[in-house]
Amino acid sequence: MKTISIICQKGGVGKTTTVVNLATTFSTLGYKTLILDLDPQGNVSTYLNYDKNDNNDSNAINLLEKKSNIIPGNIKENLDILSSNTQISKFNDEKIIGGSKLQFAFQNNKFEKYDLIIIDTPPTMSSLVQEALAVSDFYMIPAKPEFLAVEGVAQAMDFAKKSVSSIHNTNPLFLGVLLNQIDKRRSSYLEFVSELEYLLADKLFTTKISQTTEIADGPFYAKTVIDFKDDSKSKVEYFDLANEILKKVGLNEEITELSDNRH
Repeated sequence: MKTISIICQKGGVGKTTTVVNLATTFSTLGYKTLILDLDPQGNVSTYLNYDKNDNNDSNAINLLEKKSNIIPGNIKENLDILSSNTQISKFNDEKIIGGSKLQFAFQNNKFEKYDLIIIDTPPTMSSLVQEALAVSDFYMIPAKPEFLAVEGVAQAMDFAKKSVSSIHNTNPLFLGVLLNQIDKRRSSYLEFVSELEYLLADKLFTTKISQTTEIADGPFYAKTVIDFKDDSKSKVEYFDLANEILKKVGLNEEITELSDNRH
């Protein structure tokens, strides 16, 4: 099992979009995947047309409250969710003293059946982000191809490093920065990417996600890239990204070509 947190203190960088589309792509490739939503906005559930206030299934709040018999909700084959809602905000300013609540919960619940757990986090640098890092094997940072994004990435990396050093028994590896919403027609794009490549080297994902109408409108229609046409630019990019991540985390033994998995 590999756990990956998606973090960034800036909103509007495609964090939740990345979580949803990566998770659905992993599940389509045959990897048993769980989405753990720690964002009070609960946008993952909205995107997937899942009732985040349904009391029949367990949610992320139950997990943080250390309740037993956690039963995630099901989205589709190979894809489950522990949803979030505004009630999780009560944990956002709590200091991790005496150990991480999520570490305790992970030790006392059986998540071993999952190949991947993808964690969505609030667009802040807060206790909930620290909780996510405490149980993660890896973390990644989405960013927009804009000059000010460099500062945002640096701040997120610094927060993660400080958090990791202060939490017992945690040492997630930094997978890299994912560029979202790119438009290669912009004159500043190549210069910006060159600067990031210089600063980040192999910590900048090779795959970059383009700015497309399909991605922008996806949440409105509750459609992920899996629902797009096979020749969709967005669909191809997310399969490429999923395969790049699988290689980085050591789950690439059974990677299947995109042509064999597209619906």
